[in-house]
Amino acid sequence: MTGFVPPYPHRPSKELGPLDTLKAVRRDLLSIWPEQSFSQKFSSTKILNRWIFIASSPETVKHVLVTHNSKYEKKSLLMRKALEPLLGNGLFISDGATWHKHRAIENPLFSSEQVAKYAEIMVKTTEERVHQWAAIPAGTTLDVLPQMGQLTAEIICRSLFGNHLGAEQAAQVVQSFAEYQAAIEQMDIATFFALPNWMPGLKLGKAHKAAKRIHDIVDNVIAKGANSANDYTLMSRFLSRLGDNSSSGSLTAVQIRNELIVLFMAGHETTANTLAWAWYLVSQCPEVEQRMHQEVDSVLANRQATFADYEKLVYTRAIIDETLRLYPPVPLLTREAVVDDQIGKRRIPAGSVMIVAPWLLHRHKLYWDKPDHFIPERFLPDAPVKPDKFVYIPFSTGPRVCLAKFFGSVETTLCLAILARHFRLTLPKGEQVIHECRLTLRPKNNLPMQIVPR
Repeated sequence: MTGFVPPYPHRPSKELGPLDTLKAVRRDLLSIWPEQSFSQKFSSTKILNRWIFIASSPETVKHVLVTHNSKYEKKSLLMRKALEPLLGNGLFISDGATWHKHRAIENPLFSSEQVAKYAEIMVKTTEERVHQWAAIPAGTTLDVLPQMGQLTAEIICRSLFGNHLGAEQAAQVVQSFAEYQAAIEQMDIATFFALPNWMPGLKLGKAHKAAKRIHDIVDNVIAKGANSANDYTLMSRFLSRLGDNSSSGSLTAVQIRNELIVLFMAGHETTANTLAWAWYLVSQCPEVEQRMHQEVDSVLANRQATFADYEKLVYTRAIIDETLRLYPPVPLLTREAVVDDQIGKRRIPAGSVMIVAPWLLHRHKLYWDKPDHFIPERFLPDAPVKPDKFVYIPFSTGPRVCLAKFFGSVETTLCLAILARHFRLTLPKGEQVIHECRLTLRPKNNLPMQIVPR
């Protein structure tokens, strides 16, 4: 068990007032939470005319995301305004009948049997990265975040499109996603807190241009795929549902495009962020690194990894799980109350913003021992205390739990194990690692680390 406490944002000694909150959140979504937020179960604040509630206990999280999910199904104005130009009415944004229909269609695509087939792509793509790193002189400094971004982008592109999306178009999609994210991250604070529409709005000109480039590329790939034999890809599975949307099992070409883009978004950056954070955390804990190497060497030996190894890589999985606890890729889940509700003695007016914050839950002093420490052992099968399923929610929970949760867990575990079998990554002397958080939580400055062959 390690005594390592990785860096986290400064916590104000007392709750910030409305004006200071607005100023702080422009810089960073995680620096607004005072020390007391990590021991509160339910809290609220009011900014202008908008009530904002924070659910931070198993009971309140279950209320919002499970038992009364229909009252909070609607994504916040921030998410809708920021992502609709790219995702349309895709699964991530939609609610009601549209969401239920699309979710029913997509659930079978991520069963254990299906993920096992995509694991072959994960392994093959990661082995290619091994060969690329092997050609780099020992001690070379790599920017780990973009390295992991390239790896996860290649995996999701191949899983979605197979050979239908060439290297040039794949690079254009990745670049356009980066441009889109950069544009929407310049969000105004009024949008984040769902404040009145007369306040200054989000500048989406650049985002719309990037979204159109992505739409054009994916539309073209779908059109070609619909008229040709398809490999076993997620696109081919969607194309089997191509129709006029009149039946419960059919989707239009535009709906298919939106869902493919949702899956690319979900399977690209957040997975890369998790892998980058994991490399950093392991590099700071020699005993964790040693135990991971022992497991990887024992399980994989001198052969290529397979899907079956996922269950055997128990400690490597625990590292990923603990990484997701300390640095959840989406640290704040924001919803809008569509009707009046009540939690305990508190009335929740319709239109209020409800925040379920993995960032707070995962470091909550009432529910975790040494909540700011990096301790992978807490996720091992024989751990004396099991994490509460409504306190550990890196993929959300309830009906809207991340569709590709298992896909992402298999991908991050296999990628880390395969690369760690051949290499160590070390932090250059004097390098300070800090976070950056707008919509997602990632290492700032691309996380430069030195590559060392094992």
